[in-house]
Amino acid sequence: MIKVKIYELDKHRNETTFRPYLMAQNVLRDVGIEFTTGDSYDFAWIGQASFMNKKVSLEQSTQDGLEFLSKITGDYMLFDGQDATTLIGSYDVFKESNALLLLKSTLLKDTELYDSPHVTGWVNGRYYWGIGNYKAVGFNNYKDRIKLSGTNWLSTLPKPTWYNDIPKPNDVSALFSYPSITPVYEHGLHQSAEYDKYRKPCIDVLDRLPLKSNRPYSIERIVNGQKYPQQEYYQRMASCKIVLSPLGYGEYGAPRDLEATMFGSIVIKPDISFVDTNPNWYEPNKTYIPCRNDFVDLEEKIDYVLDNFKELQQTMIPYARKRYEELYTLENTAINTYNIFKQLQTIETE
Repeated sequence: MIKVKIYELDKHRNETTFRPYLMAQNVLRDVGIEFTTGDSYDFAWIGQASFMNKKVSLEQSTQDGLEFLSKITGDYMLFDGQDATTLIGSYDVFKESNALLLLKSTLLKDTELYDSPHVTGWVNGRYYWGIGNYKAVGFNNYKDRIKLSGTNWLSTLPKPTWYNDIPKPNDVSALFSYPSITPVYEHGLHQSAEYDKYRKPCIDVLDRLPLKSNRPYSIERIVNGQKYPQQEYYQRMASCKIVLSPLGYGEYGAPRDLEATMFGSIVIKPDISFVDTNPNWYEPNKTYIPCRNDFVDLEEKIDYVLDNFKELQQTMIPYARKRYEELYTLENTAINTYNIFKQLQTIETE
C-alpha cells in the first residue's frame, strides 16, 4: 500500500486541487493508494498554495517556497492547478527543488512552446492575453518530470443534474464579469487589466449585434461587472440558447461550461485544442463550438448556432452529457493516479 500525505489541505485552493483524489479515496485504496495524516508516509503531496505566494514578487515567492519545501522529509510531488500556458511561480520553485514531479491539471500539447522565442513575453504565461515578461526557461530539461495530474477543474464539481425542456426565449448569455471591479495582482503584476483587455473584443462583438437589421438579438449581460445572485444567474443563463465562455485565468473547465450543458445551452468559447489534459471533455463541435481567441468570427458562430439550434441541441447536448459521465468517474481518477506512481517507478528505474 502506497501512503500519501497531503500537506496544508485547508490552505487557500489546496483543497480544490486535492478534492478529486479525496472524493475517490475509497477506490484509490482498492488500487493500493491511501492517504494518511501521520508522519509515516511514502510520498508527500504539496499544493501550490503552500509553495507559492502570488501576493509577493516572483523572487520572494520562489525563495519562500523553497524554504517551505526544505522542511519536508522524504519524497514529495508538487501540484500546480494554473492554466496550461502558465508555469510562473511553480516552475521556478520546482526546478530548484528536490521534487520528484510537478503535476499540472493542464499542459500545452506542444511543450516546445514553453521555451520558444516565438512566444517569449506571455503575460504570466497566458499567451491569449498578450505581451508580458515571463518565460519558462529551460523547460525541456525538466519536461520528463512535469506530468498531467489526471484531474482538472471539472473533476472538482459535484455530479450534475441534467435539465431538459427549459424554455430559451433569449439568444446569448454573456454573464461573465467585465470589466473587473476588484484589481487582481499576481507576483506584483496587475492581472485585471489584461483579463479585461482580452474580453473586450468579445463584448465589442455583442455591442454590434443589436445593430443588425436581420435579427433582433436578445442578450443577457452583466452590467458594469456587477454579478447577479446565484439563483438569478442560473435562471438568466438557462434562458439562453448560447452561453459564451471566454478564457480568463484558465482555459479548461470553467464551471459555466458544464452548467450550460446542464441547462441544454450550447457553449461557444475560444478553441482550446492546444491544451493537453486528462480527462479531456472538450471536443470542438461536439461538446462546444470553438471560435478564435480574438473573437473575429464570433458573430458568425453565434448566427450558426441560432440558425441550427434545435439540431445542435438534440445532438451536442446528449453527447456532451454522456462524455462527461464516462470521463469523470471515481474509477478514472483512481486509474489516473495509479498511473502517476507507475510512471514514477519507471523514471526512477531509468
